[in-house]
Formats: sequence, structure tokens, C-alpha cells
Amino acid sequence: MAKPRRKTAKHSRPDFRLTEVSPRLLRLVTVFALALVLLGAVLGARAFLNNPENLSISRVDVQGERKFIKDTELQAVIEKYTHTNLYLLDTDALEADLETLPWVRAVNLRKAWPDQLIVSVEEQHPVAFWGKERLMNQYGELFAADLPAMRGIFPTLYSPEDKGREMGERYIQVKGWLKGLPLEISELTEDEGGSWRLKIKGGPEVLIGNENQERRIERFKVGFQRELASKLGNLRRVDLRYTNGFAVEWKQSPIGSRGSTGGVAGVRDVKERA
Repeated sequence: MAKPRRKTAKHSRPDFRLTEVSPRLLRLVTVFALALVLLGAVLGARAFLNNPENLSISRVDVQGERKFIKDTELQAVIEKYTHTNLYLLDTDALEADLETLPWVRAVNLRKAWPDQLIVSVEEQHPVAFWGKERLMNQYGELFAADLPAMRGIFPTLYSPEDKGREMGERYIQVKGWLKGLPLEISELTEDEGGSWRLKIKGGPEVLIGNENQERRIERFKVGFQRELASKLGNLRRVDLRYTNGFAVEWKQSPIGSRGSTGGVAGVRDVKERA
């Protein structure tokens, strides 16, 4: 009689339970998965934006008061850079290129996503000519531009060291010293030796020198009020570089100009000392 088979005990595998996974491991897996998703999104967005045909710049808004700047000049520069999107736009190069235009003092660019570029332009505000080829703005900064319509209206300033701000302040100072006289300064310049030279509009050239400028201007002011006002149109040059007076060069020597002119102390015809 056959013996009954003994059943072999089966070792059952334990069921995998999510609750048995470490919470710390779950957090790590979750963070890793999210990081992969974000990385994929970033790489996808970058690939999208690296194509200049995607979200290309469709609007350019130029802001700022413009009296001398021509819009055609601005557009010619801007169009070289805007055949792309805001992500790929080289803002530094565009700003630098715009600021090379003669009448542009500064530029600020703002991106208005997804497709608008805002260009804020600060125009140069001229207040004086600087020599024959440049202009000076209200900050004493010099820039290369021409404004023929203002020749004879704006004063001309100059120093060989390009001291724009200092010469601007000096111009205001000299105007104050001449206050009360019916004279308008058309030029104020300084040579390499620091000697000041003044040109009166419709009147003489005035050599001031490099020292005691205020005292010399005051002496000229007294002499002008006493004697020279009526002869302004005949004055060619006034030289204030004297200790106790000044010399006058006439366009045509007036009667009695030899020696003391009208009894004004220290005023003598420059031809006598030549």
C-alpha cells in the first residue's frame, strides 16, 4: 500500500506594501522625478526660444522727447537687431549702437514679453558750441554734432583740455561779473596757458589773461560805463592784462584817442605801446 505523499510546505513571498517604503526614500524619488520634469521643461523652453522665429519681436515702442533725433536713423539701427526674439536680442550691442548716433545721449531697453521691445531714448540738450566742431550739453558733456541754425545764438566755449563743465560754470560766472552792462558773451575760450579770452556779441574781443580775472573784468566794467559804451561799434580789441588799466585797439582811431582817452585812467590806445 502506497504511502500518501507528504505535502511540501510552500514558502509564500511577502506582499510588497507601499506603506513599508521609507518616507525619506519616497521624498527623494518624488524630488528626483520633479527635477527631471523641470529639467525637461527648461530644456524644451530653451530650445524653443533659441529659434529666432519663435515669439519674434513684433512691436518696438520708441519713447522719449525727440527734437533733433530722426526716427529713420533710430529705426535703421534697431532693425538690424530685432529680426529675432526677446531672449536672443543682444541688448548691450543695441544700446551701444544707438548711443553712437550724434544726438543720442543715453538709451534704456525694456523687454515686454512675449514680443514687445520698449526703447527709451534721452536726447542731447545743447546749450553751447564747443569750438567749431562740437556741442556741449547742460551737464558739461561734449558731443559731436552740428546745429548751424543756432550759430550766433548759442555761445561758443572752448578749452584745449575739454573741460566742458568747468568752462560752463566759468561762462555763468563771467556773465555775473558783467551784469548791468548791455553786453552779451558770444565766445569764452581758454588757451593752453590758461589765459581767458572773451568775445562780445557785436563788439570787441576782450583778452582777460590767466590771473585776477574778476578784478580785471571789474576794471573793464568801470571803463566801459564811463567811456567805451558809446564807442562799442568801433572797438576791435580790449586787453585787460595790465596791472593798472587796459589797452584798447580801435577799428578806426577816434579823435582824441592818442594818449589818455577821455580821461579814463589806464585806458590807452594799444598802438602807442606797440
